[in-house]
Formats: sequence, C-alpha cells, structure tokens
Amino acid sequence: MTNNSVTTEKILDSPSDYSLQLNRWLLKPIGAWPASTSTSRCDKIVSFILVSLCYGLILFTVIPCIFHLVLEDESTYIKLKTFGPFSHWVVGFINYTNLLLRRKDIHYCISHMQIDWKAVRRPEDLRVMMKYAKIGRFIAAFCAAFMQSGVLVYCMVTVSTKQIITIGNQTQVVHMLPCAVYKNLIPTHASPTYEIVLAVQLVSGLIVNSCAVGAVSIGAVFAAHACGQLTILMTWIKEFVNRPKDEKNNLEFNEIGEIVEYHLKVLR
Repeated sequence: MTNNSVTTEKILDSPSDYSLQLNRWLLKPIGAWPASTSTSRCDKIVSFILVSLCYGLILFTVIPCIFHLVLEDESTYIKLKTFGPFSHWVVGFINYTNLLLRRKDIHYCISHMQIDWKAVRRPEDLRVMMKYAKIGRFIAAFCAAFMQSGVLVYCMVTVSTKQIITIGNQTQVVHMLPCAVYKNLIPTHASPTYEIVLAVQLVSGLIVNSCAVGAVSIGAVFAAHACGQLTILMTWIKEFVNRPKDEKNNLEFNEIGEIVEYHLKVLR
C-alpha cells in the first residue's frame, strides 16, 4: 500500500491541473479565472485591468450596434440580420458577467477537486479519475475549437463581403463588419477607422467566445469529475459487497464509515 501511495504522489505532481488546464487558458486571459488565497496583489491588479479592458471592448462593439438598430432606416429583414450578431455579443456580455459573479463558487469547486486528487491513494482510483479528466478535457477542447473556428469563419466571410453605401452624392463600396456600426457615430467607410473597428470586434468576439466556451467547458469538467468520484464510490461498494463472509465479519467499522463519508462528500 505504501508503494502505491508513493507512485500516486509522483504522478500527481500538480493535482487537478491536467483536467483544468484548458479552462485556465480560456478564462485567465479575460480575468475570469478565480483568484486563490495564494494569488498575489499584482495578479489581482492585472486581473482587474483585464476585466475592465474586456468590458470596454465588448461595449465598444455593442453600443454602436444599438444605435444602428434604433436609428438606421432599414427594412425589417436587414434589422433581423443585424440582430443576430448583436445578440451573440449581448449574450456573451451576460455570460462574462455571470462568470465574474460566480468566481467564488468556481473557486470552491476547484478547491474541492484539488482535495479529491490529493486524497487518491489507490492506482485503480487514479486511473478512473484520469479517465474522466480526459473526458472533461476533450469536451473543453472540442467546445473551444468548434466555437472559435465557427465565429472566426463567420467573421472572415462577413469581412470579405462588400456593401454599397451612399455618402452625400458619392457611392462607395466598403467591406462589411461582423457587427454593424452606426455610420454617423463611427465613420467606418474611411481608413484606418474601419481597420481599427474591425480589430476591436475580432478581439471582443474572441472574448465573448471564451466566456461561452469557458462556462460550458468548466461545467463539463466539474460534471466529469463528479462522475469519476461516483464511479470510485461504486467500486468501493462493490468490493465491500463481494468480499468473502469471513472478511466481512472481521471488518472494522471505520472502513464502512469511510465509504459513507466519501458518499456524503460526493453528494455535496
């Protein structure tokens, strides 16, 4: 048993890091990764700056689009087409706010996961946890690749599409933006204004995508971890039930208590 414990500790040099690594890569650049007790003051300041910057970029994309929807004289069909990308950014804004408000809850779940990883003693239990950690990691990677590539393709197609606009007595052919902008507020038909607005919208698009992917993937990682814990619990119960009768008679009550305590911990 001692050798098994030593082997497990060597494998788990960084508890729970394997399953949470992709989530941290997604949420830390936008300041949504929860701070721990060991987080330095400098890191907290950087996180605050990142949050302020992300909010600014999202609002810079959303507010001109609101003016466009309200003030621009367009057909209902065009407004509905404009409302699609606009709603994507608005939902991303809401997701981002929810992630920030739930950072303490996320940190609690992460701490719980770390405790579970440190408590592993048997190699077979470790294999179960690694199996479900890989499932959670795969879901996180799939969500990130699917969402980011999908929105990136949409932005590329939109930017490559040309639009004819009339300014005074002149007619200009300009490239469209992923999210519409009220022209009287920001003259995107001129350069380099168009390039600046496009860059801001692409960055803010990555931010709102990271919010959506981060929320879904971290939920998937937590769910996969819980499934792993329940699988371990079922294994313990089966081992207890399948033991020979002579061993059960000599079984100490504290071993039954460990199973019950582990069950209660998983349910929490």
